[in-house]
Amino acid sequence: MKITSKLAMNQLIRNKKRTSGTVLAIVLSTVLITTIMCFASSAVAMLKSALGNDFDEYGGVYNAMIFIPAFILTGLIVFMSVSVISNIFQASANDRIKELGILKCVGGTSKQIKKTVISEGLWLSIISIPIGLILGILIGYLGIKIADSYIDNLVEITKSIVMRRFELKLEFSVNVYSLIFASVFSLFTVLISAQKPAKQMSKITAVECVRFGNKHSKETSKISGSSFWKKLWGFEGELGVRNISRNKKSFKPAIKALSMGICLLLATFGLAAQLNDLENYMKSKNNRLLVDYTSLRNEGNNPDTGRRQDIILNPINSETYNEINEKLNAFGDFEVWGIGGNKDTYYAKADSSEFTEAAKKTDGMLNEFGEMEFDMVSMTDDLYRNICEATGTKYGGNILINTYTYNESGERKEITPFSEELKEFTLVTPDGQTSSLEIDGFLDRSDLDEWLFDYLNRATVMVIIPGASARSFDWQCEPGEQEEEFTEYARSVMDEYYPVLSDDSYEDQGYSVRISREDTIVKAVNVMLVLGEVILYGFVILISLIGFAGFISTVAANIRARSKEFAVLKSVGMTSKALKKMLYSESMYCTMKATVKGGILGLLIPWLINLSIRNAFPIKFHLPLYVAIFSVCITYIVVLTITYIEIKKFKKQNLIETIRMDSIR
Repeated sequence: MKITSKLAMNQLIRNKKRTSGTVLAIVLSTVLITTIMCFASSAVAMLKSALGNDFDEYGGVYNAMIFIPAFILTGLIVFMSVSVISNIFQASANDRIKELGILKCVGGTSKQIKKTVISEGLWLSIISIPIGLILGILIGYLGIKIADSYIDNLVEITKSIVMRRFELKLEFSVNVYSLIFASVFSLFTVLISAQKPAKQMSKITAVECVRFGNKHSKETSKISGSSFWKKLWGFEGELGVRNISRNKKSFKPAIKALSMGICLLLATFGLAAQLNDLENYMKSKNNRLLVDYTSLRNEGNNPDTGRRQDIILNPINSETYNEINEKLNAFGDFEVWGIGGNKDTYYAKADSSEFTEAAKKTDGMLNEFGEMEFDMVSMTDDLYRNICEATGTKYGGNILINTYTYNESGERKEITPFSEELKEFTLVTPDGQTSSLEIDGFLDRSDLDEWLFDYLNRATVMVIIPGASARSFDWQCEPGEQEEEFTEYARSVMDEYYPVLSDDSYEDQGYSVRISREDTIVKAVNVMLVLGEVILYGFVILISLIGFAGFISTVAANIRARSKEFAVLKSVGMTSKALKKMLYSESMYCTMKATVKGGILGLLIPWLINLSIRNAFPIKFHLPLYVAIFSVCITYIVVLTITYIEIKKFKKQNLIETIRMDSIR
């Protein structure tokens, strides 16, 4: 064994506590990378099983969709781990600077000094990476089992609502290439982490090492304190701030590790708050049972005009949906009624004088042709008759739902788009042909129950047209305790008109029939959101542990490195109470600086993510105050606990012995 390797091994054995902290950080980094590889390999295996021969045709695309995010996430973990592990190596090198100087005095070269630090990293990798691989496989296995239970739940929920059936089964799968990849990246992380401290230590001369100890800068400057901190903590606080200013390089790793921990906590809670808002936004206000029919459509664009042109293959006409409604109503003493729509046949145009001032100021209502999205709303006769009575419209007339709801940078807004002087719309087909549609009445929010109005309010221009055919149609009711019996009955009624003869009736027969609660799709989305949160929290907890491991190691090294300084202070009259107060003030000062740095970044990350979320949903960025306070409090508690433990260890040291041993070293 080379002398550099022996020295490195000896150093690791002598400093078991610091070695344990470094091993923990490397193990956690390896665990995270291995777990990601397990998830990626298992996801590919799931897609192969679900898609069969189709996977071979697009295998490259699917692999890219899975492994590119996995590589990006691995890169982030490596970046964060390098920062933390490098700080530990730096603290270790600073603590040993006199020892390295003595080695140079007896003939050790800069290259050997560098190899000694690198050798430490290699020994630590030999110990840590196998442990990390084993734990990563175990955590990956447990994580995949948990994720599979959510996926099973998702598949079961969506059976009643998806148009095309699918089966997904996430089973644990890991191959040798994934383990090799995790091992190489973990080793790369350790070597990169050790490279910078090794390079710095190799450049310091022997005289600097022996003379200046862990403060190898010959330059001196005025050390400033903090008047605020002095008022808060007294003279001990002032002394603590001056110590931090004088030993910036020693305290920098601790502040960095804390900043990362605070950033991760705030960012995670910020994202969780937005996911919770998204979940609440999607919740149904009135969870009714739906019997749904949807026709297949051929999507495309008109070659002459460039407009979107979708062809509905099996539209449902008014005679059919009214007949089905009568049969469904015959089941029990609860009311069944239905609403349908067709957004695929026409666009709408209106004279500019018919727009309200609010509509003229609103962007997004018109397409590039100056036309608006048009929804031809259809409904069962009884419901249509009730709406005619509510709006004072003659039976048989067309009723405009005169409300336009839109999302503007995360805020839900609603306007009245047309004046009540509007008499007709010009309807335009995708091939450019036009026709007129008379308007006989107006439906406002005050005319209906709020939940029903919101259900109808789903396009720029919505007109209730009696007897209109529809691409999709929903019959709604609340059967109460008779839900199971009614579901079977409704299925038999629908089979008379639209029998489902295959698992993929939407593709094979040109339509789908689904019976489910209105909130079923919301439940499916919630399952995915919860699964995402579980995975997110799991990774953040492990990454945060890496950060706190780095903090523990650097803080402990700083206190041990300053043992002579503390002994001297006590010898000139500083009490143990005052010394403890100084150390606590230093920890709090570091935490305060970390809170500012980590807090800014921790708020910025979820805010940037919200920029894309609020383009699609009326969800503004916000971070609950109690979440921010909780995140900071966790950090302060960890810091105070670590400081308390290190102070307790220091109290056991003998003052005279500490000064004597430091002189010998």
